[in-house]
Amino acid sequence: MRRLWLLLLGCLPVLSAVAQTSDDWPRLQLYASLIGVDSLCNQPEAPCLTRYFTELVYGRTPRRMAAQTVQQQLDTVRINRLTQQFLSGADWCPLLDSLESHDRRYRQLKEYCMKCLTDDYMADSLTIEQVRETLNAYRWLNRFGVDKCVIVNVPSATLRLVDRQGNTLLDSRVIVGKSETPTPSFTASMTSLVLYPYWNVPRSITINELAPKIRKNPALLETMKLQIINAQDHVVDPETVDWKRSVGAFPYRLRQSTGCDNALGLLKFNVDDPYDIYLHDTNARQLFTRENRALSHGCIRVEKPTELANLLLGKKQFNPTYLTNCPVNAVPKTIKLAKAVPVIVLYNILDIDEEGTIRVYKDVYQRWRVAI
Repeated sequence: MRRLWLLLLGCLPVLSAVAQTSDDWPRLQLYASLIGVDSLCNQPEAPCLTRYFTELVYGRTPRRMAAQTVQQQLDTVRINRLTQQFLSGADWCPLLDSLESHDRRYRQLKEYCMKCLTDDYMADSLTIEQVRETLNAYRWLNRFGVDKCVIVNVPSATLRLVDRQGNTLLDSRVIVGKSETPTPSFTASMTSLVLYPYWNVPRSITINELAPKIRKNPALLETMKLQIINAQDHVVDPETVDWKRSVGAFPYRLRQSTGCDNALGLLKFNVDDPYDIYLHDTNARQLFTRENRALSHGCIRVEKPTELANLLLGKKQFNPTYLTNCPVNAVPKTIKLAKAVPVIVLYNILDIDEEGTIRVYKDVYQRWRVAI
């Protein structure tokens, strides 16, 4: 393991070469292999070399990535120029360096990550493949060249808002789905915010959890401030509901009234994904102090919702008192974002925390114990 680390550190000066030499090809292959990219070519021929450089710069789709609805932006013009420079013997290193991710965390991982494998504690928790997968995920994020991007890592239960240059604008703890109701990995667009949102209880939760409890204890409706809504979107008097009817045939939906007791808290971030997963505040903010934050039904609860909202809106619309102001019967208000913001949910066992420390997180969904 230590030899692998020394090779990694020794390969970094490859990109400071002034011009191509006869051994540039093996040196490029060595550099690529040590940052987790397997060689795609036996010889540096143009089509294969272009694919090779594309993976070096933009990675490949991370494993178990499900729905992907955010448009990717690859600079194919400069990738092709990079291929031409390499083949012509021109100085290709500065262009490759400029194309690679400028995210500080990626640069730090690329430089130091193999070193962590020499640490006895981390060596017991990691495999080389997990290290390579995290490096690849950061390269893949380089495909989304947008002004702002929300990145959620499920194992660390954290969120970052980053800008086009890879600078972190916000770090926040989050709560993600528990193992029975996991948060999927996906890319989607955040389009709007909702102030004082209703919680429209998912039917699975209504049928499997709440309706059976309400049948036994109707007072739970008032305790949880739940409304019964019919197909016409009208509130129904609980006294008119036939609670003896089979739970599976329950013809209504449940909606929790707005306010500080609402499960979504006072802010919701709408995300256009096929799983009905969104980001939101919570009425149980004390849970953010837990180390294990895989606690939700799949949606993502945000510890710093007002800070995130202000950064997304580009202005200070919410002050610190917003989360403690609980008007009675507030009406939900939607604020559309000027530009949709990508939300990218990843599953990286290894990452760098906000202090810049390499961390190994619990495999909360045991995805690395199952053959892919």
